[in-house]
Amino acid sequence: MLDTFLNDFKAGELGARGWPEHFSAYKVSNVIMNAYSRILARRHPALRINCAHPGYVNTDMSIHSGPLTPEEGAANLVKVALLPEGRPTGAFFTSGQEAPFV
Repeated sequence: MLDTFLNDFKAGELGARGWPEHFSAYKVSNVIMNAYSRILARRHPALRINCAHPGYVNTDMSIHSGPLTPEEGAANLVKVALLPEGRPTGAFFTSGQEAPFV
């Protein structure tokens, strides 16, 4: 999937091939990381491997429009990192809560 995206990006054919045209590299990289975390979780069932989004944080990346402080965003990530044993693996978390991939 990533190779196809990169080829379409280089050819200037994102829209024609159905890829997102705005922030495409950012969006596709998130999909790839989520998929890879699920693959790793299946390959290593003894480990807990998840993806986590901190929430909409007030940083340079959000042009300081996010409602969360950097500390609040970090706390959401730490919450996922410190999940007790037996909790989900191969999951997606946003704002510290398990969420669907879609």
